[in-house]
Amino acid sequence: MQNNQETPVRCLIEEGTWKTYNITMKKRTSRNQHIGLFFGCTILLFKELRNALEAFFRKAKIPYEPLGIDQCCGIPLLLAGLHKEAQENARRLVGEISQKGITTLVTSCPHCYRAFSNEFPHRFDLSTPFKTLHFTQFAADLIRRGKIRLTKPIDLKISYHDPCYLGRMGEKIYREPREVLASIPGLKVDELELNRDEATCCGGGGLVRAYLPLLSSAIAQEKIESQAKPTGTNGVVSSCPFCYFNLKEGAEETDDGEMVVYDLAQLLVQSMEEPQDE
Repeated sequence: MQNNQETPVRCLIEEGTWKTYNITMKKRTSRNQHIGLFFGCTILLFKELRNALEAFFRKAKIPYEPLGIDQCCGIPLLLAGLHKEAQENARRLVGEISQKGITTLVTSCPHCYRAFSNEFPHRFDLSTPFKTLHFTQFAADLIRRGKIRLTKPIDLKISYHDPCYLGRMGEKIYREPREVLASIPGLKVDELELNRDEATCCGGGGLVRAYLPLLSSAIAQEKIESQAKPTGTNGVVSSCPFCYFNLKEGAEETDDGEMVVYDLAQLLVQSMEEPQDE
């Protein structure tokens, strides 16, 4: 029986430009390797975000199979109105992941999460044989069950920004990220005045960043100035790579540039114990 199979995947790189990747599919060799970590395009743009995810799984001693390295969830295709291409990409993607025997797919990108949990089954009538979790859901469950320990204090006062695709435009995942932050010793979280269902966009989603970069940056800067700074916090944390990038740029463009932007996984890893040798 053939163990590896090359599958061509055609992805939209930029408007009017397509690229085909030949992805080698590897059969699962261990029954314990059920977790698939789907990085996604945007996470891979920021080394610090990818490093934080990899460090989390290393410290938690959870084996995983890396996904979304040469695979796109297809949300950019949907946002660009290329529904047929998005559907073709979705069917190919689910087929590739299913061949790996993944039972739980974890992603820290809300766009990727929405693709697998909402767009694929509801828009394309495409069921997935694996469970899809956002990273905040996955981490919160591990903390509740005592599978990871957060013992290193972080002396920081921050505000949490609700990503659109996790919150008001998604499945209203508000509790889990706040549970994770509340579990970090020493960390104080003050809510933004507009939060949860009333949270405003960072300006980076929905292809706004791609087509209207100046507007995107201005929205982020306005959010930092009018919502984050009045809380008196030292920084803003979110659980979306788009929000991380856009708010980070917005913070750097403010007058003092003192507001620091974090991804939730970064703070979580800082507080986690190092794994003990067995």
